[in-house]
Amino acid sequence: MFELFLAPMVMASALRLTAPVLFVATGGALGHKARVLNIGLESFMAFSAFFAMYGSFLFESAPVGLLFGVLSSMFASCIFALFVLHFRSNPVVVGIALNLSGWGATTFLLDALLEKRGVFIDARIKSFAQINIPVIEDIPYIGEIVSGQNILVYFSIVVVAAAYVFLYKTSFGLRLRGVGIKKVAAQTVGVNAVLYQWAAILAGGVLSGFGGAFLTIGGASMFTEGISAGKGFLALAAIMVGDGHPVKTALACLVFGYTQAISVTLQSVGLPSQIVISVPYLITVLIMLVSASAGKYRFKRAGGSAD
Repeated sequence: MFELFLAPMVMASALRLTAPVLFVATGGALGHKARVLNIGLESFMAFSAFFAMYGSFLFESAPVGLLFGVLSSMFASCIFALFVLHFRSNPVVVGIALNLSGWGATTFLLDALLEKRGVFIDARIKSFAQINIPVIEDIPYIGEIVSGQNILVYFSIVVVAAAYVFLYKTSFGLRLRGVGIKKVAAQTVGVNAVLYQWAAILAGGVLSGFGGAFLTIGGASMFTEGISAGKGFLALAAIMVGDGHPVKTALACLVFGYTQAISVTLQSVGLPSQIVISVPYLITVLIMLVSASAGKYRFKRAGGSAD
């Protein structure tokens, strides 16, 4: 049984399941570095998943569906930014409101636009095709894992690298992090803090759009109510564990993706579905506890007080 845990099928599934959370977490990490707490990432995914499906359904094109999904997520991120940055609303309250509206609105739109409830499957919904990578596909074990994924999986990895370069190798990224470290100090040297926070939130909206779209046109070609299923919160947990660092956040996402892949495998060998479904979230709680404990330990070592 233990060989199942490293089986190529499981590892390939882990990579695929990591991608949507990775998009959202990388986008949210930019906001985290600008000191913007965005718990509305779940709603960004929900809106994007629905409109990506709807755009693909209308035009029978996965790229058009992706555009629909990204635009809808950007719109939701604009609402979040407007209330938080200009109306000075509590970001937690705004995030909760968006999450509730995301779940409710997509259910309503499914019924209003497509006259369906629960699940919508149609041959006109087009997904991105799998890509076989020459040379790599012939490498034993690795080829079975890496090759044969759709383009969004590969793009999610590129996004992580780009986010790292952006945050740590560009002057814009330096100023963005400066806003997060000390907003007032950044403003005193001429940095428009609100503009940088807007940019971070919008970038998070764009990347969350990719993550949400992945759920419906990344291979499934269908939409179900509640399709995001807490993945936005998993992304938020990954951001907290990785402290907004793109690479560390990506590693946390990979752990979550792997636990989801393992949970599917465990269900296939006869474990109760209730236990299997809870595995990724239990692992998330455990990782958060370990991360918090490690943070307290480092704080004590630095001479601070844990109280």
